[in-house]
Amino acid sequence: MPFAGEERAAETAMDALLALDLHPGDELILADNSGVAAARGGVAVITASGERSPAHARNVGAAHARGDWILFLDSDCGAPRGLLDAYFATPVADDVGALAGEVVPMAGGDSLASRYGSARSFLSQQVHLNHPYRPRAVAANLLVRRTAFEQIGGFYEGVRAAEDTDFSWRLQQAGWRLELRRGACVEHRYRATVTDLRRQWRGYAAGRAWLARRYEGFTPEPAVVRALGRMRGRTPRRLRLPGPGATAAGAGGRAVRDREAPLVQVGTLERGRFLALDALLSADELAGLALSNRPVGRPRTMADVVVVADRFPVRGDPLVEFVRALGSARVEASARPDRFDADIAREIVTDYREDDGIAARTGSLVALVARHPLRSAGDMRDRRRGEPKLSALAPAALRLERDSDARVHALGGDDVRSTARRLARLAGRPLDEPHR
Repeated sequence: MPFAGEERAAETAMDALLALDLHPGDELILADNSGVAAARGGVAVITASGERSPAHARNVGAAHARGDWILFLDSDCGAPRGLLDAYFATPVADDVGALAGEVVPMAGGDSLASRYGSARSFLSQQVHLNHPYRPRAVAANLLVRRTAFEQIGGFYEGVRAAEDTDFSWRLQQAGWRLELRRGACVEHRYRATVTDLRRQWRGYAAGRAWLARRYEGFTPEPAVVRALGRMRGRTPRRLRLPGPGATAAGAGGRAVRDREAPLVQVGTLERGRFLALDALLSADELAGLALSNRPVGRPRTMADVVVVADRFPVRGDPLVEFVRALGSARVEASARPDRFDADIAREIVTDYREDDGIAARTGSLVALVARHPLRSAGDMRDRRRGEPKLSALAPAALRLERDSDARVHALGGDDVRSTARRLARLAGRPLDEPHR
């Protein structure tokens, strides 16, 4: 269980874990992302302070687990005593990498935000597993085969949202299937205030925009666009939900739009409040789609060497040792690899261009052109077909400028060297001879 909160919330999280029925060999782990929890009643508390994110906490907790299966359960969920037995009530096929337990709203929310979350039920595993692009699952209640988890390197760290969708998509890319377990159901406590809900909505949107930059053919469709489509008479395609024990299968590579859970029936007055909140969250969604997906407040240190790479760090890549040997180095990579090495990623500071949102790219482009108009014009003139646009490189170029004394290396083939050469020129640096 990843946890980030105050001491009282930590006690509630402990109670949720201790309520589970266990079998010999089972273990309870709280991955503490806040540093406030104390071990109690057989729950092992593992400090996960390297990064304030659920992904980091889950990875740290999983690294201390010993079982063949790892159940990820969010701290804002309440689970029945027999949750683990419900997961294994039906035999699991050898090619299933993860079982998605259902997530339903927790009763008792008395605020507008919590009632809205419960009515929309946007964490329903049924709906997520029938996503038209590719089945996905939320990590609020997810049982993962250890072999599959280790094969793809766990959850991506350094992102603030959509890490569980990405995890489930990479799992399928590696040849594993997702399967629904409706009987393994937990209750989820939705956000209690509109402010928290709006912050969550912007994060969700930033995560979906990040997924669109990572996965060809995936296009996040804002609620405003869907509403305009309905006004023009376009009827949205309904999603077929799986029945009990159904298995989700992958979708083709065509371009599709993502959708949300269907609405539920509420009273007239409440429906009006929900529609007003729909409009407010739609505006937050549009703002979030332009934001970057990296966590806020990441500490930065000056690097002596900036290494430009494609996908980094690839597990087992000998060039990782070259980066380690450089000393105070930072990597400027295009994207994360499909099979991730979390330990190396924590050790070597890496910035990913895939994390830069539209707002960051636009703002950085304006700043770069204003600061270096001739360099920018030269880059646009010399850019070859298929290479990244100047707007995609602008945030990286400004990051390189902040590392004012850093040497620039290229780590890869011709495409990487071309990108490194462009970044070095934009930042006014020479490019060191590439490592071969």
